[in-house]
Amino acid sequence: MRCDIIMPVWNNEELTRQCLESIFANTNCDYIIIIIDNASDGPTRAYLEEIKKSHPDNVTLIRNKENMGFTKAVNQGFKASSGDYVCIINNDIIVFEDWLCEMMRVAEISKDIGIVNPANNFGKKKPWNMSYQQCAGKATAGQRGRFVETASPVGFCYLIKREVINKIGLFDERFNPGYYEDADYAVRAREAGFKAVFAKGAYVFHFEHKSFGKNDSSALFKRSEELFYTLHSRPQRILFILSDVSNKYYSTVRQAAGDYARDSNWCFVYLKKSAEKIELPRHTYIRSFYFADLFFNIKIISLILLKKKKFTKIFVDDTKLAARLERLKKYHNAEVAVIRV
Repeated sequence: MRCDIIMPVWNNEELTRQCLESIFANTNCDYIIIIIDNASDGPTRAYLEEIKKSHPDNVTLIRNKENMGFTKAVNQGFKASSGDYVCIINNDIIVFEDWLCEMMRVAEISKDIGIVNPANNFGKKKPWNMSYQQCAGKATAGQRGRFVETASPVGFCYLIKREVINKIGLFDERFNPGYYEDADYAVRAREAGFKAVFAKGAYVFHFEHKSFGKNDSSALFKRSEELFYTLHSRPQRILFILSDVSNKYYSTVRQAAGDYARDSNWCFVYLKKSAEKIELPRHTYIRSFYFADLFFNIKIISLILLKKKKFTKIFVDDTKLAARLERLKKYHNAEVAVIRV
């Protein structure tokens, strides 16, 4: 299997060099890098030409006379690619040992896995007392072959099966020059029957917010966000409250939480500490919390009323608690329903 790595570049020679060197050092599977040079300045342009000459079998260089934007550049890469996989990357990342091979191995675990992200620093800076290599080692230790489903893979390093591209096509260029094109693609892939996952045994460090200038980022983000939510529904915040310490409602909650999360909704499950541990679907949009049995209902009601981000729907197994929450609806604005077995 071959992966075509698509990397749009606009200046940032130092970051681009760092990224490419890490790919050459840490990628052992069959790959080609398709670099889309979005009219970079002289030093970056010269460096990319040097890379093309020094790695003729692994680098394809496409030059644009003007900056076409990230989304359009990626689509140029799609059209030039023919590999079994395509991996879209930003030039502000560093990859580590087995990163690409592990993502492809995870993708091969199931036919319905269509998009894969690696584990990453999730916006956090590197700890001062650790090297990048140590961060990668710590994050991936014992994680080979493991993954967790997500509703929102991020485009900084975005592996896509060829079957997905064949079925749903290219990025939506209405999101050009960037932001939310990756989220939109994930929704379209999900609607076509594919899911997205994080490969926990692959690691990439992302420096973040280097692709656009600081003055441009907020306006571009807002414009793309507005477009995204005209095309797709906003995520709901769903709460399940289980007062019963037995597991008789667990299968119902598992199924409902999984369905809601796969549709990009945030799901929270509140239980008593004495309750049997609940096994929920492995998904980044599902979280469980355990609270002391004493004054459990009072504690939960207080949390609901004080939360800044309000819940959209609240499912409760206790009819009395449901009635109390219904009377308090003007304060929390959530739809309240009783969980049925």
